[in-house]
Order: sequence, then structure tokens, then C-alpha cells
Amino acid sequence: MLFLLISSLLSTILPAASLCPNQENIVPCICKDLGDGPMMMCSNLTSAEELISPIKSTEFFKMFSLVIINSALLYIPSNLFVKTHFERLRFANSQIMSLSDGDLAFVGLEEILEEIRASDARYITQWDWSQLKNLRKLDLIDIVDISMYSIDQEMPPLKSLTSLGISKAEISFVHPTAFSKLENLMQLSLVNNEITELSRAMLPDPASKLVMIDLSDNKLESLPDDMFTNMPNLKDVEINNNRLMTLNQETFQWLFENLQSFMMTGNEIRCDCRLKWLVETRKPTYFKGECSLPDYMKGVSLENVNHKVLVC
Repeated sequence: MLFLLISSLLSTILPAASLCPNQENIVPCICKDLGDGPMMMCSNLTSAEELISPIKSTEFFKMFSLVIINSALLYIPSNLFVKTHFERLRFANSQIMSLSDGDLAFVGLEEILEEIRASDARYITQWDWSQLKNLRKLDLIDIVDISMYSIDQEMPPLKSLTSLGISKAEISFVHPTAFSKLENLMQLSLVNNEITELSRAMLPDPASKLVMIDLSDNKLESLPDDMFTNMPNLKDVEINNNRLMTLNQETFQWLFENLQSFMMTGNEIRCDCRLKWLVETRKPTYFKGECSLPDYMKGVSLENVNHKVLVC
């Protein structure tokens, strides 16, 4: 009884342990707990040195995320996160020219960091993906609305990475084996870029974990015959709003017969004799695609074409 009384008195006298460092130690950043854990937000940074003191102040805290907002940094110091704990990093409306000033990025977070997100940067960015090679827990990379122009190197073998998105990044060139070492990749999105050509070799072979590919809003006129080979678990493909004019049987028949969802609206499909193979082919449960040419077929669903209208 006495023990319970003392515990009760102490709980009213001693403040609960804070999830965030003292505010005076992390200026110009702030820290808040929004439910998932403490999140540090740093804004209007112009030098990497401004991050050193705030980040080092978190050494005894289990931080959930770091968000850098409205900032312009030449690099993130490679040893900045030694002895710290951050599960997620996000750069919003910020120019980060390089992820590190050394060969490796985010040293100290090798077994902790799970997500890297970046969005809304109005400057050219070319990251050295090899700097991420030691991040053994990294599950997601999501890049949106950042001018990268190309993916000109092969990504390192990030075995924990399951989701990769590089969208609205003005990408026109993808390295022929860009993602070939991402053996556990489940979702790939390259939406809203300027891509005109892709190779099967850009993905693992076999791509046994791959479930979803979204290539919508690019400039693809065709895909290789073997583009979707050795992808036994692929269920969802989207190639909306490209420049496809026909669907060659070698590339697309497997998709029609095995996918759950296949979306290909907004292409310039000419419904002629080259599509006769499609008439008897099973369609996915969720499928959208239509003829664009000839004029009398415009808007007709590819589900409704028949041998009589598919003439050359």
C-alpha cells in the first residue's frame, strides 16, 4: 500500500519522459508527436551544418521521422545520423543536390531507415543511388515532381526494397538494367515521365515478387516482346496515356490471360487485323482500353471487338 502511494505521488510530481528533445536544442527545427512517434521538422535550411546540432540532440530519442521543408542543401553529411534513430526521411519542396558527402548515405541508419520520400523540388537533381547500398531495412523510395531527367545507373541490390516510385520527374532515359538487382521489388511506378523505351533487363529475372507496374503518362510507342516474361505474380499493369498503336501478341497475350487488372486507356490503338488474336483471349477482371482508329471504331472498348471489324 505504501509503495502504491509513493508511486502515485511521484507520478504527480515528476513529468513524463518527453518523446522529443528540448526545443532550445533543436532550433531551427521543431519536434512533435503526431501519433506514430516523434517527428522532427526542419525548414528554410541553406547549409548542411544547420542540421548537425538538432540531429545530434536526438541521440537518446527514438525518432519516427525527419522532414526537411523549403530548404536547399548541397548534401546531407554522411555521419549526421550516427547514434540516432530515424525510421523515415522526407524532403518536401527542397533541393538536395546529393544524399551524402561520401561514398555512403545515412551512416548509422543501416538497420533502421525504412522510407525515403522526396517531392516538389524545382531544380535538377541527380542522386548517386549507390550511396544507399548499406541501407538494409529500406522498404520504400518515392520520388515525385523532381527534375531528374534520367535514371542513368543501376540501383544497388537493396534486398529489403519492395516499393519504388519515380514519378513526374521528367525521366526520358532509364538505364537498361536500372532495377535488375531489386530482387524483392513488389511495386514499380514510373508515372508521368517522358520515357520512350524500356527493356526487360531493367527488372529482375525472374521478378518473382513483382505485383504491380504503372507506366502511365509516358511516351511509349511499343514494349519489348519479352517485357513481362518471368513475372509469375504480376497482377496489375497500367499503361494509360502512352502512344501505343497496336498490341503485339508476344508482349500482351500473357497480360490479358493472367492479370487481375490491366488499364490502357488514352492510347492510339488502331483496331485492325493485327488484333485478331485478342478476340478469343480472356480479359482481366478489371480492364479498360479502347480503339482510337479507324474513325468508325473510335471509343469502342477492346472487349467488344470481333473478327468482322478487325480488318486491314
